[in-house]
This record gives sequence, structure tokens and C-alpha cells, in this order.
Amino acid sequence: VVSTQSCHYGRGVTRETQTYWTKDGSLIIADTPGSNALQEKLDHNLEIAVALNYLSVSRILVIVKADTRIDNVVEGVRKYAERLVDLEEDIVGVIVTHMDTVTWTGEEFLPWIEEELGLGIEDVIFSGEDTSYSKLLGDIHSICKDPPYKMTIDHENFLRFFKINNNQVKLIKSTNRAVDSFKKMKDGFEEIKKAFSGKDLIDLLFEFNTWMDHQILVAQKKMTEENNFTFYGESAANEAGHIANMTNQLKAILYDIRVETAGVQSEHGVEQARRCPHCNEVWFKIEGCDGSTTCGNRPSQHAIIDVRDPSFGVLGTYTFKWNSTGLTITKTGTKDIRTKGQNKKGENKKSFGCGKSINWKAMPLVELPSDLKEAHRVNTDDVQLLPDSLAGASGWNREVDGMLKQKGKSLKTEKARNGEGKAGSGYLPWV
Repeated sequence: VVSTQSCHYGRGVTRETQTYWTKDGSLIIADTPGSNALQEKLDHNLEIAVALNYLSVSRILVIVKADTRIDNVVEGVRKYAERLVDLEEDIVGVIVTHMDTVTWTGEEFLPWIEEELGLGIEDVIFSGEDTSYSKLLGDIHSICKDPPYKMTIDHENFLRFFKINNNQVKLIKSTNRAVDSFKKMKDGFEEIKKAFSGKDLIDLLFEFNTWMDHQILVAQKKMTEENNFTFYGESAANEAGHIANMTNQLKAILYDIRVETAGVQSEHGVEQARRCPHCNEVWFKIEGCDGSTTCGNRPSQHAIIDVRDPSFGVLGTYTFKWNSTGLTITKTGTKDIRTKGQNKKGENKKSFGCGKSINWKAMPLVELPSDLKEAHRVNTDDVQLLPDSLAGASGWNREVDGMLKQKGKSLKTEKARNGEGKAGSGYLPWV
């Protein structure tokens, strides 16, 4: 097993991803550069991304060295684990090395991981000078995922997982101003919404969610213009990293807004789907009774084809304004999002169903599609960290994809030296 190496002055020896077979051919291990390198941040993190793209991943292992203070070890895990929080649960594990140099035990360490991080990391392996090869290999095998997890890192999510910006004070202040304004917008909304209730409050939440979504793009453009970012040349990666750093913080605030909005979202109203016993056409019942009807009988021309609560077919619209005095909200009107039936003469000439007599209650039940019966996980994945609409950003995004592709081609497992490995061998990138 190859361990993460280090040399003097805290700089990592590993500069590019290398892959190795274990002696028994049961695992491929990718040894990557540290993502917190003082120099070459972009290149080192691209190497880690290439390792994650290389094969389906059995486990991502964060390697940390045991320290006299447990909280220092936890912080070492945090630096990497927080960037992988959007991945499938349980994909990240930890190996704590040099346990022979500390007095605390693994049992004492585990509660710290859960209480301090709260990231759902349950699998931690401990090793020391007296840990045998077979013991360590067996421990790693015991936490490998089956089936493995397929990952794809490209310019869309690269900046979510990797921090490539420096700590230039001017740019950090620019980020802090944007985040502070965003927080104040949300705080102002929390006060104003107290005057709303019922349907008006729900409409307001949805409108505010949309407005705040747009404010992220406004903040991205403002930071780009204020700091003369071009996303070109030697400073391109640092500029992209600062935009991403700011956007990630804004997305965290937007996430809280979306969670609240999802909590009041109107139910879809569809409880059953049934199949015609004659032609197998599947139907939802929009109007009418549970008795006899005709397969293909469409809603009347006056019916509202909207399976939600009817009171939410007409939504209130609001205007939001933010300036130095704070947030103001004005109701500007309504919008009707319902769709009327189309059984008027000359419309919807396409026929549906077989036209035979059916009884709704007697028809066989059909399992509802997953998007109707399952609650969708709230996320902010649709918010781009570096949208192409920012001047010069599209060129940098293409460059990142090109570098990932080129580095991926050069990554070769040492099959000739170590053999092909066993069928079903696991793959473990570690950082």
C-alpha cells in the first residue's frame, strides 16, 4: 500500500497522480498530490480530479497523520471532507496513520468525527508502525463500496470540490461584502414575511427564492467588474477560485431558503393511476366520479387541468428591491398558471384511449412514476459557480475541461509491472 509522502518545509513529494496495484491485485490505489499545496494549486487539484474520474470509485480515503491534539486531526479531515459533502453518502472514509506516536485511541477519536464534523463519516481505519500489510488491506476491503461509485468531475463541479484561490486581502474583502449583503437580504425578508400568511406567504416564498437565485448572478458580475477579472492568463485560476469561493457561500444561504420553500410546496395531488383493462392505456382522474366512464374521455373544456390544490393555480407576484436602506417588497399582481381543457370543437383532434366502457374503481392500479411519489432532495446544483455569461469565463471553463481530458489520457495503471489484478478489483483514490 502506498502512503502519502512528505518532505521538508511541508511540501508534498507527489506532484501528479500515480496508480498502483496492491500485491494481491485486489485493489488499485491512486496516490494524489495534496490539494492544500502552497503552490501549483490548480495543477495539483486537477490531478486529484483526474484520479476521481479514472475509474468507478470504491472509496475515497482521506489520509491524516495522528497528532497529539485530536482536534488537529479532525481539522485535517475537515479540509477535504467538506468539499465532498455533495457526493453519495458513505463514499468518504478516513485513514489515521502514526497511531503509535499518540496516547489516545481510535475509540476516543470516533466521537470527535461525528460531533465536530457531522458529515456522516462512520468508517475510520487506524494504522501504526506495528500494523501489518494484511491487516491494513483487510480493513480497507471491509469499507469498500459495492457497487463502486461513478464520478465525473468537469468544469461544472470542479470549483465546488477544490479551492484554488489565494488569500489576497482585497479579494477576500470583496467576497465578504457580497456574502454580508446576501445575508442581510435574507434577514430583511425574514422580518417582512411576518406580515404575510397563508397562500400569500407561500407565493412570496417562491418569488423570493427566484429573486435570490438571480442575485447570485448579480453578485458574480459585480465582483468580476470591481476586480477587473478576465479569467485569462496567470491569474485566471485564482480569479475563478475567488468567484467560486463567494458563490459557494451564497449557495449555502440560498439552500436554507429553498429548504423553507420546499417545506410549504403544494402537494401534487395525484394519488392513483389506473390502467384500462382493454387497451392498457394509463390514466389519472382529473375530474368526475369513481364509477363508469369511457376510456379516452378527456376533461371538459372548462376544467382546469392542474392536479395541485386549486387555490394555488393563481400566484401572487412581487417586486423586490435592495439598496443601502434595506429590502423592500411590493405586490405587483397575479399570474394564472393553470391550463384549461382542450375539448373544444376542432382542438386536440388526436384521439386517446380505445373508447370502450370502463369503471374507474374496477381498473387495475398502476405504480406512480418516481417523480410523483418521491420527495426530491433540495439542492443548489443548478447554480453555476462560474457561468459562461461572465466575460471571459467560458474560455476558462473550456480550458479546465481540456486539461482534465489531457491529464486523464496520461494516467496509466502499471498493469505491465503488477499484472491485471483480480476480477472485481476495487479502486481507491486517496488524498
